[in-house]
Amino acid sequence: MSTATLERESVTDRDAGPRRLLHGMTWLVWRQHRGALWTGLALVAALVVTAVLLRNSAVAYQAAHGIAGCPLMGGPERCSTRLEVIEEYRGLYSTPLRLLLAAVLALPFLGGLFVGAPLVARELEADTHRLVWAQGITRERWLLHKLALPMGALMAGTGVAAWFGSWALEGAGQATIGLYWYSPTAFVSTGPAVLGYAALGVALGAMAGTLTRRTLPAMVLTLGAMGAVTALLMAIRPHVVSPVVSFGRSVPQLREEDWVLVQPQAARADRSVFDAGPCYPADDFAACLADNGASWEYSEHHPIAHMHDLQLAEGAICLGLAALAVTFVWLWTRRRSF
Repeated sequence: MSTATLERESVTDRDAGPRRLLHGMTWLVWRQHRGALWTGLALVAALVVTAVLLRNSAVAYQAAHGIAGCPLMGGPERCSTRLEVIEEYRGLYSTPLRLLLAAVLALPFLGGLFVGAPLVARELEADTHRLVWAQGITRERWLLHKLALPMGALMAGTGVAAWFGSWALEGAGQATIGLYWYSPTAFVSTGPAVLGYAALGVALGAMAGTLTRRTLPAMVLTLGAMGAVTALLMAIRPHVVSPVVSFGRSVPQLREEDWVLVQPQAARADRSVFDAGPCYPADDFAACLADNGASWEYSEHHPIAHMHDLQLAEGAICLGLAALAVTFVWLWTRRRSF
């Protein structure tokens, strides 16, 4: 038996298992991206294990030192005598938790770079797409499988990692650890918004690959596009859901986990904010404010109850942008001759 025959048999045996379950384009996509899939699974598994260990350790520390639910400032009376313990707790667990959530946030970017960008670009660069099309596979079917399977896998893996990241943050206690749901690190990586980011990463990568037809330029373009979209979404994030506006004679009572957009400040009856600076040297600060018609308090904030609404809204925006990118790739692939 020749060496070539042995090699063919070994390849056939190695792929026999997956091929019994997968057929046609599904099997081809699996063959092309199985390395990225196994790497992604290993990364998600590592994040899950880290989240479990981190949460269990943080919960045990809080229980042992009696600081569960204690913020650094304020809170129940029992917390006022444990400020040093809370600071020590933050020193031990804040950085690992932030790194965990940052790693979850990085998954859509990594997916865009190493899955989305090469998805179409590598095929066009090597001209392997012609071989598939020549075998009776339509462009639409080819593109559907190329996009849907990797995108679905990335969204599933990212969703699992995000759930465990959110679980770890909940166990650590936002107020106790000093890491709140609205922080740039935690907002996307602990809620449904990360699913939209995952889909967007693959879609932008595929669009970049379609335009450049080269893998490396597509990766660079994908990274820049994801960075630009993320910066834009961070800028509009506080405004996609209307904040709670407090306007009254007294300072509103805000919770530790509330996202304060406008700190309570003096205002006039028409809700215009008054610059109270000139009143600070006055003997009677309240009288000075009253003389200027600024005897009201104005503030804006998002309560923690808005968290899921904000995350869902941002995720929906990402899914909409991903749909536009996929539509562009679809039309471009159908009308262009490669």
